Amino acid sequence: MTNTPETKSFSGRFSNLPTPPAILIELVDSCNNPDVSIAKLAEIIRKDASVSSKVISAANSPFYRQWQEISDLHRLLVVLGMKSVRTIAINSAVQQFFGQLGKQMGRTVDRIWYHSLVCAYCARSLAELTTYTSPEEAYFAGLLHRLGQLALLQAYPESYQKILDKNLFGNALSHAERESTGYTSPAVAAQLIDSWELRSFLSDAVLYQYEPAETVLDGSHLVKLINLASHLSHFETTPDNETLERADLLFGLNQSMVEKLLNESQEKAKTTARSLGIALPSEKSDPQAQSHQQALGERVKQAALFGGGIDSSPEKNDLPMTLQQIQHDLDLLFGFKQTCFLLFDSEEQKLQPIDPILADDKLLEGIVFSTESERSLASKAFISQEICHSFEASADEPLPVGDRQLARYVRSDDLLYLPLSAQQQRMGLIAIGLSESLWHTLEEQQPLLQLFAKEAAQTLIRQQETALSQQQVIDEERAAFHLEARKVVHEANNPLGIINNYLHILGMKLGEDHEAQGEIDIIKEEIDRVGKIILRMRDIPEGLEKQERTVDINQLITDLDKLFQSSLFPSHNISSTLDLDRNIPAIRTQRSHMKQILTNLVKNAAEAMDQGGNLNIVTRDNAYLNGKAFIEIQIIDDGPGIPAEIMQQLFTPVTSTKDSSHSGLGLAIVKNLIDEISGHISCTSNQGQGTRFQLYLPRTGISTT
Repeated sequence: MTNTPETKSFSGRFSNLPTPPAILIELVDSCNNPDVSIAKLAEIIRKDASVSSKVISAANSPFYRQWQEISDLHRLLVVLGMKSVRTIAINSAVQQFFGQLGKQMGRTVDRIWYHSLVCAYCARSLAELTTYTSPEEAYFAGLLHRLGQLALLQAYPESYQKILDKNLFGNALSHAERESTGYTSPAVAAQLIDSWELRSFLSDAVLYQYEPAETVLDGSHLVKLINLASHLSHFETTPDNETLERADLLFGLNQSMVEKLLNESQEKAKTTARSLGIALPSEKSDPQAQSHQQALGERVKQAALFGGGIDSSPEKNDLPMTLQQIQHDLDLLFGFKQTCFLLFDSEEQKLQPIDPILADDKLLEGIVFSTESERSLASKAFISQEICHSFEASADEPLPVGDRQLARYVRSDDLLYLPLSAQQQRMGLIAIGLSESLWHTLEEQQPLLQLFAKEAAQTLIRQQETALSQQQVIDEERAAFHLEARKVVHEANNPLGIINNYLHILGMKLGEDHEAQGEIDIIKEEIDRVGKIILRMRDIPEGLEKQERTVDINQLITDLDKLFQSSLFPSHNISSTLDLDRNIPAIRTQRSHMKQILTNLVKNAAEAMDQGGNLNIVTRDNAYLNGKAFIEIQIIDDGPGIPAEIMQQLFTPVTSTKDSSHSGLGLAIVKNLIDEISGHISCTSNQGQGTRFQLYLPRTGISTT
């Protein structure tokens, strides 16, 4: 981590860094194209440091925490999903259009963009030349190496513009930056990157880009790559002797190799810059720049501001999931990472805090705000329906304890309440933890924030109406079922009674000592049992209905493993291990389906390992696929693997790797059952190395009871 004293207070101040308008135009248009590919989006995004940083930051937010790496932009985009990428694109366009830079500053930004592209291409070429494991990561590091300059230019436009006009570099630039602003651009960029909590030396590479070559010799490969690429990108023609010596010391590269690499990178950067309307350092202005800015304005007018954000018709009637989506969009649109909700209970006239990420957390249950008086800042915001914040609180008049506890819960010294209301209905508040300085930088976006809150409230209202409608349908169907059940019971009892009577008559005719009397008594008992079963149809307990739809995945796997330990596994000489994520909650799904799916996959694995082997079952929560949360189950064996020709049609009937006594229907059945519960299944297998099946079960149906 690089939270030095000079950057400690800098956190959270920069989220709306400028992007070439042409990139935003292309990105917005592509996101609106239903046929666009992930590869195309990645190609656009990797051209700009600002959009790239937003994508990396979003993909490494608490919603997608398990990824924590940036080696593959394609993977990050799959994790985020098209909806989130579109939100980033539209929000960037809106913010940039309404906060246009001055003409001179625009030329400065052009220079920063161009040199960032040169550095990115240099870093990638160096990575490939020196066999670095991830050239894509090196490209990102080069693209972001001047991120701190964009941030300082945004924060101190006049004073920092004068510094950049001097065309300083290295330690001379850092000294001037610290004298003027109190910060250095590498430290600012590194601190911003650190906030994404990546498992990467990316922030170190940016932080140490001006260090002497001797001091980075023992550093990581990525640090050395950016240290050299940063110096190379500073030159318009031939690098100076100091930079050539740096290339030799760090990687043993001679002058001709370095010059060739730099020339090729500059040509690539110039081609990219011209396509984006970025003026090259040798040019006065780009004639396309004005037309690009006008086109960007058109995209802003055409785009529905939050069309890529809040879903107007949630897929599932799941309140925690909807609140998570609103919370996620707040982060994407405004950079608010510390939030929770206060939902209004109209019957008790109170506001109850809820954290959608930890929906089953009991900690917040003890904090309740009355709405019958303005005795708290939360109740004041709700009653007045105005944005309220704690910035004016003092030692003489501190906030009430409830507000202070909520601020501590969201890990903030200050708190802002944003009312959620629409259609004359008050749904509650969003509590946002943020500093006064950050609020002042965002205050001009207050109308957008209020518009967002209105859209969020309308989504909650629609969901509430949907829930009431669905409950009404369920009540009507239950009443109709009970009426029909009573009819069935009445009609079934008549023939059962007649059968019972004839059995009694038959018994009398045969006599008490007849050998068939025992069988007749058994038939009578079974008829009585059938009658009792039919009577139970009249009233199905609601708790039983819910229990049948709620499945504890870990418990189901544990129960099946115990069953197989005493039957299937010993006969096949199989050793099994379970690695279960205990944080997985019970989900609403079909237990019979899940049991059939797991049984088929485990039996397939065991039967494929005819010489014995190891079977491992793994579960984990919050596995993200296309921006949606799933529960993942992995079934891994170390058997012989599946031949390539069978893998091509693995889930079609009559495909079997076992003997001819098997029909090969098992995996086809599994695929159909997974489809029925809206899940996903995939398989990877290598001959001689084993097979891994991955199941993804929708997490949107989590039971909150």
